[in-house]
Amino acid sequence: MCANKKLLRRPRPYIDESLIGYIARLADTNYYPSPNYILKISQLRVTGIYSNIFISKIDDLCILSQITEVEDSILWAMAFSSTNSCSSAYIFTSVVKAFGENISTSLFNKTGARFCPICWQTKAYYSQVWHLSRVTVCPFHKCFLIDTCYNCNNKIKFLRPRLFKCQCGFDLRDSQINIANIEEFALSFQIYKLCQVPEIESINYNSQIQDLEAAKSNKLNNLSDYNYDLFEGLIAKEPRVRNDTFFPFLGLEKLLNFRTQMLE
Repeated sequence: MCANKKLLRRPRPYIDESLIGYIARLADTNYYPSPNYILKISQLRVTGIYSNIFISKIDDLCILSQITEVEDSILWAMAFSSTNSCSSAYIFTSVVKAFGENISTSLFNKTGARFCPICWQTKAYYSQVWHLSRVTVCPFHKCFLIDTCYNCNNKIKFLRPRLFKCQCGFDLRDSQINIANIEEFALSFQIYKLCQVPEIESINYNSQIQDLEAAKSNKLNNLSDYNYDLFEGLIAKEPRVRNDTFFPFLGLEKLLNFRTQMLE
């Protein structure tokens, strides 16, 4: 395909969709054998895609914009763009612009794709927030995100032939649903709020916590190293959770307050 030709099927991105997830969805929608095909004709690198990181001085989204008819500005908003001013692809990228903040790349999952199987039953796309390693739960469905194929037990990759299917052929929407524990639900819920994920405000936090308490009532004494009472009160009462004494346990201070520092 020539760069100036448009893809036959050009679905519009979802407001919180990640760029690499959109590329995977484009490949699946157009029945291409792999997202690599979209990357190739768009002249984009494969490096760094698991973190959805793209570098403005290296990665030109102009061709992708042309073949999808999606504005360049929208595509960049879907990516985590590097703040590194160097134009070399080999310079380590330690900070990116994401969710309106300068965020350390250490906060991103770099091992592969993750998704909520229940979300995928209605809207099959990768949310940007799923790239954050601290997000382990879908607050909408109170279940853990999936990163491993239920059938072959291999890590799920972005660059696979079909969006819904693992490379072994298993339909990922049929993955086993595991109900989240209370603390991980609360943590993921708060990150969703901080990242302004669409419709997250519609969730009744207290009601969801009560449901999980009822489901896990016999396991409340086994909640890792977190203090459950403090955690629940902090999340429920503080919209942006800025308690410095408890923040180190959450690891969210970087998400909220991280500022780029000049490397010596």
